[in-house]
Amino acid sequence: MVAARRPPRRWTLAVLLVAFLALAAVGSISRFYTDLLWFREIDKASLFWGMLRTKFFIGLLAGLGTAVIVGVNLWVVERLAPRYGLTVVARPQVERARAVLSPYLRPLRLGIAAFLGLVVGLQASGLWDTFLLWRNRVPFGERDALFNRDVGFYMFELPFMRSVFGWLFTTLVLTTLLVAAGHYILGGIRPQAETNRIAAQAQSHLCVLLGLIVALKAWGYWLDKYQLLFSPRGVVAGASYTDVKAQLPALELLFFVALICAAMFFVGARRGGLLIPVISIVLLAGVSLIVGGIIPAVFQRFRVEPQELARERPYIARNIDATNKSFNLDGVKTSGFPASNDLTPAALQANRPTLDNIRLWDPEVLRPGVRNLQAIAQYYNFTDVDVDRYPIDGDTRQVMISVREVDPNGLAESARTWQNLHLAYTHGYGLVAVQVNTAATGGQPRFIVSGFNPKDAPIEVKQPRVYFGEPPPNSPEFVVANTAQGEYDAQTTGETTLFNYEGNGGVQLSDIGRRLAFAIRFRDINLLISGNIKNESRLMFNRDIRDRVERAAPFLQWDGDPYAVVVDGKIKYVRDGYTTSANYPYAQRIDLADAARRNEIGSRGVESIGNYIRNSVKAVVDAYTGEVTLYAFDEQDPILKAWRKAFPDLFAAKEDIPESLVGHLRYPEDLFSIQTWIYASYHIANPDDFYSKEDFWALPDDRSGEIRRQDETGGLTAVASVKARPYYLLTKLPGRTAPEYVLVMPFTPNGKENMVSYLAAEADPGKYGQLTLYNFDRDRTILGPTQVNARILATPAISSELSLLNQQGSRVLLSNLLTVPVEESLLYVQPIFVQGSAPNSFPLLQKVAVFYNDQVGYSTNLADAIREVVSGEQPTEPPPEDGGAQPPPPPSGGGNESVQGLLTQANQEYQAAQRALADGNLAEYQQHIDTMARLLQQALASEGGTPTTTTRRP
Repeated sequence: MVAARRPPRRWTLAVLLVAFLALAAVGSISRFYTDLLWFREIDKASLFWGMLRTKFFIGLLAGLGTAVIVGVNLWVVERLAPRYGLTVVARPQVERARAVLSPYLRPLRLGIAAFLGLVVGLQASGLWDTFLLWRNRVPFGERDALFNRDVGFYMFELPFMRSVFGWLFTTLVLTTLLVAAGHYILGGIRPQAETNRIAAQAQSHLCVLLGLIVALKAWGYWLDKYQLLFSPRGVVAGASYTDVKAQLPALELLFFVALICAAMFFVGARRGGLLIPVISIVLLAGVSLIVGGIIPAVFQRFRVEPQELARERPYIARNIDATNKSFNLDGVKTSGFPASNDLTPAALQANRPTLDNIRLWDPEVLRPGVRNLQAIAQYYNFTDVDVDRYPIDGDTRQVMISVREVDPNGLAESARTWQNLHLAYTHGYGLVAVQVNTAATGGQPRFIVSGFNPKDAPIEVKQPRVYFGEPPPNSPEFVVANTAQGEYDAQTTGETTLFNYEGNGGVQLSDIGRRLAFAIRFRDINLLISGNIKNESRLMFNRDIRDRVERAAPFLQWDGDPYAVVVDGKIKYVRDGYTTSANYPYAQRIDLADAARRNEIGSRGVESIGNYIRNSVKAVVDAYTGEVTLYAFDEQDPILKAWRKAFPDLFAAKEDIPESLVGHLRYPEDLFSIQTWIYASYHIANPDDFYSKEDFWALPDDRSGEIRRQDETGGLTAVASVKARPYYLLTKLPGRTAPEYVLVMPFTPNGKENMVSYLAAEADPGKYGQLTLYNFDRDRTILGPTQVNARILATPAISSELSLLNQQGSRVLLSNLLTVPVEESLLYVQPIFVQGSAPNSFPLLQKVAVFYNDQVGYSTNLADAIREVVSGEQPTEPPPEDGGAQPPPPPSGGGNESVQGLLTQANQEYQAAQRALADGNLAEYQQHIDTMARLLQQALASEGGTPTTTTRRP
């Protein structure tokens, strides 16, 4: 019997290769098709096709151009190859290579050209946004100070020209290297030969290519002179004295020298010989080194540095002007702020709306409490807390909003089946709202909206189901709604109800083709075989609203903190979009991520180097349907105008923003953080003062978070310190008649901690975007946030109590220290939280410290702490509830024995408070803490101090 012949190994490899390519193609096609379905779902198919057409056109043009240039030149190499044998030349390896390659020269040439064309085309397709901005460019209406060109030239045209230059230069260099290699292999270049080492035809070919490269370099020198407007050589960014007086003439000279050298290469190609090409290379290199490098360096060292300010003064002025314009700081209004110490109880009453909206709860501190108290079911979670304002009982109140998201990660391991994860637990439900200026019993958040479907809620939600939001990490990549499997909904009377989705969000799985495409994309065969999925079922992916808006406008940058709002009874998310650039002439370039100062892990805010930013877009996402609406918010921004020309149907007009939504729009945090980062230096308009840096400002440190006692000094201090970020206030600014929603940031002198000014950005309709700087009297010392924080922690009664609380497992947390303007005075408010060591414990608001007029008020609530420092009234302790602990009488005796007894009792109360906290009895915990505080005050009084925590000036 004859054994079956095994197929040749090359056929096996060929089959495996074909199978691999087929699988890759199927995966790519499924992703392409499902992406198209997603863009159709959000009604942005025009963007999908527009980007695809542009990428294909750019990639095809660049790739085909590279392939043609390389292919034609390799064909020329083959045509110019010598027709005589080269056996006389001692290069056997080259001869063998030539013998092997000769039969395959044509397919090899085509293969190399096609491969390089493909690589270059794929690389060039990534420049689709640069191409679209160039093609749809609009004028800025502003001109640079050196060349008098419209700023649009630098923003739109110059980047595209640099890209074209880079493509051509790379292609010609690669072509020249390949041509040299080809001539070497085919005998046109023979280094081992005694004479005629480079054939005349090979030399002419290479001279032509080198001449084209040098001619292209001349164009590069012409472009480089415009790049001087971004030069980092001088004191500030932009063309400096040396750039204008030495570097610019050098570049103009090099432009003509390069053209002359290119012409010499072309002459050398015609006449033959190496003399002319060598002279041209030496000439260009020598002039470039001397004129373009040495002379500007010498000029800078001996002409500029000895009298730098006199030389650079006009260029510093240009930089200041351009930087303020590019960061939208040229319209800042300034006003004086006396920071007086004459607040009265009547003034407090007149500013009751401001005091009622002082935010004691920080989002990071509040989130664990909201999660523990309001998740209710194990499959719900809260991933973010947002600050907004709503009409509550007829008054506009600042509240904190958190949306209840679905989180199947909380299910037991046995319950995490495919059906549960993808079909049953599909959506979150409702939200909670917290009053900002107070706490409930035991220091818990005081909820004004809580639970499921609250009746007569001050913030009414008619459609509470959340299919699109900010899902927790490791959430399922997709869910399928409206299936035969009911979706778990809100709990009512202890029972879980089921729901079937009725909206138009997601992609309808209307046929087997769509199910197959998604099964391939997600590598999940259950999408094909599950009997629960119907033709009316809808598959939802990209459910994170950050992903949705980033894909809906990939050419924008986005704020790191999207926020939830309730509009017309629906939960929606708003995210601020930015147009950014690093090409505004003379403006200072910065790292936008560093300036935004986002310290959260996984934050997705503004990034990259830039010197221009505008809040051009407000993106709104419906939490139930996933609908994405992009509103052109800054319709005067030239970059946004260019994008609207490129995608006319992508953006809705600003006037289309619903009136009910306008009142919830905020001035963006990332934008204001970047602006304050820049304005700390660029508030100075005088070039001489700017050069001296004497009046540079700094951003105060944020000392919020956990505190610890220092081993060296024994004092309390924050565990970590970062640069402060701005915060929202609903307050009446000086000179205004009513409270306004503002984003604020204090400034301190550079290297010092006292406060010198206060910048506010308005967010209310009609005044949105107005920046006002309040300057303090320089003849007085106004304490800054860091100094106030230190003063509060150094107050004896506060230090003693916090030290005791910060032991034996519990920890003390400080929330943001807020600087709040009231009339013509400043109140500093420091909320203090305590978190126990028990599992699932969360921070509880225990005390509020208020600093004003060099005095510290300290109480369990904000109102009493303010009264302490304004009117000197001591807080009245509430009588203990029935069954509560009575305050113990002070022990008999005096001196150290009395003090020691009080401290012992205080420690006993602390231990009892910790046991109550571990048992979850928050009311009893608060009673023990209050008793401990009174004992500590008595101990201080027995030592000869004062029982009050208010520190007064003599």
